[in-house]
Amino acid sequence: MLPKEVPIPVAVVGVGAFGRNHARVYHQLAEQGEPVRLVGVIDKDSARADTVAKEFNCRAFGCVEQLISTHSEVQAASVTVPTAQHLAVARSLMEAGIDVLIEKPVAASLAEADELITVEKKSGRIAQVGHLERFNPAVQATLPLITQPMFFEVHRLSVFTPRSLDIDVVLDLMIHDLDAVLAFVKSPITEIRAAGMPVLSDKVDIANARIEFESGCVANFTASRVSTERVRKLRFFQPRQYISIDYGR
Repeated sequence: MLPKEVPIPVAVVGVGAFGRNHARVYHQLAEQGEPVRLVGVIDKDSARADTVAKEFNCRAFGCVEQLISTHSEVQAASVTVPTAQHLAVARSLMEAGIDVLIEKPVAASLAEADELITVEKKSGRIAQVGHLERFNPAVQATLPLITQPMFFEVHRLSVFTPRSLDIDVVLDLMIHDLDAVLAFVKSPITEIRAAGMPVLSDKVDIANARIEFESGCVANFTASRVSTERVRKLRFFQPRQYISIDYGR
């Protein structure tokens, strides 16, 4: 019989809507016998941290430093704090020898993303971004079918919720489809045209982008977080073929 794998101690930093889901998944994986153990959750809101810790049978901490000083065995952590805090939190974790899974968007700016890469290389740790749609079964099934995609029409619409309002709808929603299309097309971008406007927040809540590629492919993206329905569809044409992905199904 093969020896049982030693569970990897993990933590979650920031347990709002996204962070609670990360904690829930880690807890469920452990219950299913996967080699992972949720050690603790961290949140500056102590009541929220205590509630989530009790729900998933782990410890609550008020800051990253508290976790590091008391649980040096932690090997990986999800970073699910607001985007503006991603760099600082991920830096503290990686410099302490902890691998990180950072919720999208990875950073608030390109400069901060570059700094994260620098920290990753210096620390020798793993930094991964939570682009979950890349692993969606529909996307995985589509990749082997790609020949020469020439035209994309992509819609990602959502009803308004008071989360992720520190970023605009492009970094909140459209980023998933940008990631998928770039994986499908694999060609340099030659032109980008975009328009957007705020509706219910002080950030852009609805946006449209048109991207042209060196290969001749054209992709139209529409993203909204102020719609009356939830739509997540990607459709594209290539020679003799039309492919449609409904992420929701």
